[in-house]
Amino acid sequence: MYRDDSGVVYISGTNGLALFKEKLLYASPAKSLLEFDNLFILNDEIRPNDGTGILTDILPKTSDIYLSYKQNNIRIELATFDYTNDLNRLFEYRLDGFDHSWTQTSGTSITYTNLPPGDYTLRAHAVDSKTNPNEEIRLNIHVSAPFYATNWAYLFYLLCALGVLIAFIRFKTRQAALKSSLEFERKEKERIEELNQTKLRFFTNISHEFRTPLTLILGQIEVLMQMDKLGTTVYNRILRIYKNAWHMRNLISELLDFRKQEQGYLKLKVEEQNLVTFTRQIYMSFYEYAQKKEINYRFEHVEETISVWFDSIQMQKVIFNLLSNAFKHTPNKGTITVEVRKIASQAVVSVSDTGVGISEEHISKIFERFYQADNSVSSLTSGTGIGLALVKGLMSMHHGTIDVKSELGKGTKFTISLPLGNRHFSDEEMATTEGRGEIAIQEDLPLLAYEQISQEQEGEGAPVQEQEQEEEDKPVILVVDDNEELLSLLSDIFYPMYEVHMARNGREGFEMAKQIQPDLILSDVMMPEMSGKELCYKIKTNVELSHISVVLLTAQTSVEYIVEGLMFGADDYVTKPFNIKMLVARCNNLIRNKKRLHAYYAGKGIAESPVSEAINERDKELLERCVAIVRENFENPQFDVTTLASELCMGRSKLYMQFKQMTGLTPNEFILKVKLDEAMFLLKNHPELNVSEISIRLGFSSPRYFSKSFKAIFGVAPQGVRSKKGE
Repeated sequence: MYRDDSGVVYISGTNGLALFKEKLLYASPAKSLLEFDNLFILNDEIRPNDGTGILTDILPKTSDIYLSYKQNNIRIELATFDYTNDLNRLFEYRLDGFDHSWTQTSGTSITYTNLPPGDYTLRAHAVDSKTNPNEEIRLNIHVSAPFYATNWAYLFYLLCALGVLIAFIRFKTRQAALKSSLEFERKEKERIEELNQTKLRFFTNISHEFRTPLTLILGQIEVLMQMDKLGTTVYNRILRIYKNAWHMRNLISELLDFRKQEQGYLKLKVEEQNLVTFTRQIYMSFYEYAQKKEINYRFEHVEETISVWFDSIQMQKVIFNLLSNAFKHTPNKGTITVEVRKIASQAVVSVSDTGVGISEEHISKIFERFYQADNSVSSLTSGTGIGLALVKGLMSMHHGTIDVKSELGKGTKFTISLPLGNRHFSDEEMATTEGRGEIAIQEDLPLLAYEQISQEQEGEGAPVQEQEQEEEDKPVILVVDDNEELLSLLSDIFYPMYEVHMARNGREGFEMAKQIQPDLILSDVMMPEMSGKELCYKIKTNVELSHISVVLLTAQTSVEYIVEGLMFGADDYVTKPFNIKMLVARCNNLIRNKKRLHAYYAGKGIAESPVSEAINERDKELLERCVAIVRENFENPQFDVTTLASELCMGRSKLYMQFKQMTGLTPNEFILKVKLDEAMFLLKNHPELNVSEISIRLGFSSPRYFSKSFKAIFGVAPQGVRSKKGE
């Protein structure tokens, strides 16, 4: 259908005629002559029932169309049936929900692109028909949202979010519960650890307290054992007491060693040794005890020499503990076997027994601190619960392992393995010292092995109390200790050789030291009012007392404590319980060195000065300063002791006492000795100087006095030295 210029409407084709008739019938006078004619989606014309599902009838008879979110580009054509008006009439349209105002157009096409999902109403009318509401036509357009933006999708998202939130809350709840549980376990572990540390601190403190009475016991027993008038019966009983006292010492040492190991203070000093010989020595320590219990005691080995690097002192404790446990839990007439062998790159020592054994539930716990398997079949005494823990720690320090196999009622086998070579040890750990193996076995033998050692000691030399002082003047020793019994014991020990003075605490000892000026002070460390270390520091920093030798006596065996004591200026450090001979020997060495110093300054023929090994740094500095002052005043005939004391800012009496203690000479004798030493040097090295010139250069009043003094000191006249030099 079309219209020519005269306004005549032409209809072409049968379909066109039918459509025109249908529109004429639909466009009744009561309705608008303006209609939506054609619909285009994405530039494709949409027809009724064309398979798209958008139109089921013609567009003018459709009030709503439903589109998907992809069909959001639409174009709608308008048609008018008012053929009396101008063809170029204006139209207005508006899409409610999208447009904010009306849009005018002179054409018959309305186009919208990229319509967002939503519900819209398209309204259109002719511009000259605004007043007639029947002229406005409407079409509802519904653009559906994509599946992920639908209400159902949002509901799904909400449910997922709720699920995630619930899962997160449950996860956090479980995490909080787990964290709370771990925190509880951590606190419980800390509580147990603190309890163990409290136990260790308590036992350590008690052990330190035990060392003083144990020292008294061992000291008195050693004195008794060295007496000549002891019968066999009495000697044997004393020997048993001595054995048990040493056994107590070993238990205390084991606890203290375990404490040092836990705190990281225990350091290894390894050296290469024959493991077979070392193990056999420890094996023999239990031999007599095995015979007494009628135990079949065997030592097995294939090779005579297995060279292994280890700390003999610490490794001895390992094997001792294993053998001690074996004897403790093996009944009479049982069997204990010690085997040493080499397997590949490992040296292996095993200790097996036919004792009560250990149940499987206890095997994994026997290396824990304070743990003891409750074997009711064992009637033997239980231990401290730290022996095997100490063994495991020492083996770890040696980079070795310890294994155990046991069957209840049949026996137990402990096996320790040590790697060969020394690459696994640091340079510090390989700082070896001679004789450590022998010292270790003699100092730490258990009560099972002391009868032979004691018998050997019985024949050594004369008893300490019977040693007489050869010289008429005894050295003076000041013993400072707050324990009356130990004070009495030390007084009895040193009385035959020393002039003994006693003080009950550090403050009293310091006051007595200023009064009596002793040659040696032997002081305990832990005392009321003033500790031994403080006493030592005050003595060594006092000009009047710094020449006095100080020996500290304490139960603190840690290397750190010993180093600290030496840093306070102590000349020696002896730990409790001590060996009487060793203590007396150390004190005698200090006195002997001081006598060597006196002999040097008295000119008795000692070729090399013992100053560096006989006196402390403060006294050495004082002597060097005195020598320098004397040398500066060689040509000053007015130089005397008063001038020297003034240069040193010291009184004459204090200077006299100081020189007498340090060198055995009076200040006048010291000045004369320095001048005569210089004279000897000049006579030997400067032949152009005669005796008179040397005496004047050195400040002597006359050559005759110089020659007399020179001959008194060196036993030869200055002319004799000059003539020997000429020869």
